[in-house]
Amino acid sequence: MSAPVQQSPDTSTDTSAATTSSSSRHHSPASASAQFASSERITYSPRADSRSQSLTSRWFRRHPGDSAALAVIGGTLIVALTVVSLVIALAANGAFAPNAANSNNSMAGMPGMANYSANAATLGKTAAAKMPPHTTYPAAAPATATGSVVNVNLTAQEKLLAIAKGEAYNAWTFNGTVPGPVLHVRQGQTIHFTLTNDGTLPHSIDFHAAQTPWDKNYQSIGPGQTKSFDWVANYPGVFMYHCGTPPAMDHMANGMYGVIIVDPTNGWPNGAAQEYVLVQSEFYTKQNADTTYSLDENKLMAVTPDYVTFNGYADQYRTDPIQAKAGERIRLFVLNAGPSQFSAFHVIGAIFSDFYVDGNPANHMVGDQTVTIPPGGGAMLELTIPDAGKYPFVTHSFSGAMTGAVGVLEVQ
Repeated sequence: MSAPVQQSPDTSTDTSAATTSSSSRHHSPASASAQFASSERITYSPRADSRSQSLTSRWFRRHPGDSAALAVIGGTLIVALTVVSLVIALAANGAFAPNAANSNNSMAGMPGMANYSANAATLGKTAAAKMPPHTTYPAAAPATATGSVVNVNLTAQEKLLAIAKGEAYNAWTFNGTVPGPVLHVRQGQTIHFTLTNDGTLPHSIDFHAAQTPWDKNYQSIGPGQTKSFDWVANYPGVFMYHCGTPPAMDHMANGMYGVIIVDPTNGWPNGAAQEYVLVQSEFYTKQNADTTYSLDENKLMAVTPDYVTFNGYADQYRTDPIQAKAGERIRLFVLNAGPSQFSAFHVIGAIFSDFYVDGNPANHMVGDQTVTIPPGGGAMLELTIPDAGKYPFVTHSFSGAMTGAVGVLEVQ
């Protein structure tokens, strides 16, 4: 870098600068060197105060477009200050705090779980006079049926049921519950089945565990009618049964589903265990004039459920935990009745030692953290929990967990 040009305090340079600047416009190329030297001298020779004034006038002189630029900057500052003021005001009024009305939602009181509920602000409550009582659906698996022939009777009924705290739903059911009764049979048994329709609409049956002609045995029957047929449980597993009357999606979404467990002929590979049944399903609701709820077709087709539940009622095993014993094998029969969302079943603080896809021992996996169960599919899961404590179970598709598909295994 060249050394800075030394500035002369001689005032004669000002006159020289003016003369040179004027005459340089008329010089020939031959005098370029002289002009360059002269201009160099002129550029760097002004006194310090003159140079300062020149720079100041250059930066603060008005330019075209200054007014528009200043207007944009001023407007942006005003908007920013307005937004900050609104945020401060909302925070002061508790807009970002958990809603106290949601204190009974899916995740309340669970370590690491936020206290949110998508529905509490949008769904009203059923009038107390119309609200039916809720009894926790028994999660313990019933005993396996005995004998070579098992009689199974299901009755289609329309019934007002509680599906969440303070919310009553006009359900279509098998035997008056959602889900319907748990059926527990053994591989090789013959099922003598009878369906009775006590409702006001046509209904039917579809057993995923059966091999039987759809056009003969799965057809609808009208109100007041009865239909019977036999089938053999040839495959072990965790299977769905449901009403298949068109539109089948509506009949399932209204509650017409259940689980049938078919034990292997010689029992489960790992022997005896504490056995529980969980049916995951979705509710798509709209409120009626009488404050009860019915199916919302738009939500159903958009797959935007208000509730995802285990055994038909949001959060019921969070407030009423399933009891189990430490150090003893736990066997879970899990069915996803849908009708549309996948389940990602997970127990927080535990690992599944054994996972049987669709509940068939031939489909064996080990050491799973989360298992995917499609709509209409099932799983048999085993785990042993060594330490006493509370172990939440959820669908790890967390929109479902946040709307009711959460419970607790309380191990002692």
